[in-house]
Amino acid sequence: MLATLVPLFYEDMSVASYCLYAQKENMFENPHLLVAGKYDGAGSIVGLEVFESVSEDDLVANCDIIIPINNISLFANIEQQLTGFDGRIILLMDHSIKPEESYSKRLLDLKSKGFKIGIKDLPLNTIEDYKFMLKDFDLFLINSETGDVVEQAKEFRKYMPDTVFCAENLHSKEEFDVAKDSGLFKIFEGTFFRVPINKQDTEVTPIKINYMKLMTVINQSDFDLEDVANVVAQDPALSIELLKIANKLTINSNIRSINQATALLGQKEIRRWLNTTLFNELAAGKPNEITRLSLIRARFAENLASAFDYAMRKDELFLMGLFSLLNLILDMPMDEALEQVGVSNEIKKALVSDDGIFSPQLEFLLSYEAGDWQEVSRLMVLHDIEMHVVYDAYVEALKWYRKMFIQ
Repeated sequence: MLATLVPLFYEDMSVASYCLYAQKENMFENPHLLVAGKYDGAGSIVGLEVFESVSEDDLVANCDIIIPINNISLFANIEQQLTGFDGRIILLMDHSIKPEESYSKRLLDLKSKGFKIGIKDLPLNTIEDYKFMLKDFDLFLINSETGDVVEQAKEFRKYMPDTVFCAENLHSKEEFDVAKDSGLFKIFEGTFFRVPINKQDTEVTPIKINYMKLMTVINQSDFDLEDVANVVAQDPALSIELLKIANKLTINSNIRSINQATALLGQKEIRRWLNTTLFNELAAGKPNEITRLSLIRARFAENLASAFDYAMRKDELFLMGLFSLLNLILDMPMDEALEQVGVSNEIKKALVSDDGIFSPQLEFLLSYEAGDWQEVSRLMVLHDIEMHVVYDAYVEALKWYRKMFIQ
């Protein structure tokens, strides 16, 4: 099984909801999934296990959880399968759920039990058929890949004056701005939030410059632990975080000094901890999802190191994932951003020019996050990676994030 949680945003870039994207089998090894076979076993909602690895605190407070359903799973025991997140679950129906009385009755039954209802990819020329159901939809997703989202929204709004509209599959800042400025959409989805930054005149605050200088030092092949301890000791916030993390990572210890903590953790863990902590500080003021995504991506990349035959370079892969959105954090082009923190040439090649030995794994991470299961399946076959290895690596990354960063 493969599963991921894709964020949807409000216009201020705070998270509105997470949508579950899941696939039960490898599409390339099981080509029948590309046609009618994709509904095999559809009575069970695939991917719900991922929620066992997260808590409500892991996700943005009060955000909705979107669960795709089809004409088969609609009549399954949804009430028993979907527990928790009370009042926050949106059941997202697809075109397989027809405008028929049996479907409408079941949807209304689920709404009476606290579920919200959404619909996606509804062709405008079929809207008259669905007219009697439209008032029951809480969320309506309009796909930019089927035409101008604003023009589509204007037409759909005539039929659904009170439904929340989401502009889906926005891939550029320009597309996002157009949809936002129209005033027709409350929610936005797509890769627009992680597109490259091309500004050349961005200023970085002095405190961030100090953090980046420290990151440059610790990312050298060898550094003096005592020097790092002295720098950390001058920053109360960093000192507190270091003691907390040291006590988390060591068993039955009561570490009380910075020097003791750095000595016990050693170069490897200090490098990982400082990169992660300083990255969080650099990301202050940015959407929380960018930080969360970067950290989970870092751990996911590290967990997949062996699968891509780079077990001896997993620390580099962690940094590649961690810094893969650094351009957004620092509001500058990626090549300039990476110069600020000091990383290996292979990390630079992957993140700046999509080249080098780490590029295939970066491509895999991005495809997985987007729920592009056809591409993920292709890459798993190409690199001879078992599905359970990928899923376990992703779930462990979620658990790691929860343990390390959710209080």
